[in-house]
Amino acid sequence: MRALICLMLMGSLIAQNSFQENQQFPQPVIPFELTYEDVKSYIGLIPPVGKISVDFFIDESGNVEEPYIVDTFNVQLNDVVIDKVKQSKYIPALQNGRPVKVKYHLPIVFK
Repeated sequence: MRALICLMLMGSLIAQNSFQENQQFPQPVIPFELTYEDVKSYIGLIPPVGKISVDFFIDESGNVEEPYIVDTFNVQLNDVVIDKVKQSKYIPALQNGRPVKVKYHLPIVFK
């Protein structure tokens, strides 16, 4: 049983490597931007320190779909982060020259 699991994992890695050779990752056209001005009404005068992780899909047209917070240090910032993610726009990912829908993970670090 153990050998079968190892073979399945190796097959998965090989498939990932060939997928990456024929693929172009999404490129931001309108990048995600979050400024202190955007968040100061939520946090007051103290700049936030921590990380918020957001997952979302980028469709075949480069639009953001279904953004959701995976992890957060301050729930008060979640709505403004989701709003800003929805405003971003991408050149879609390509696989074999065709646009494809992909899942995207965006870690946002506040320092």
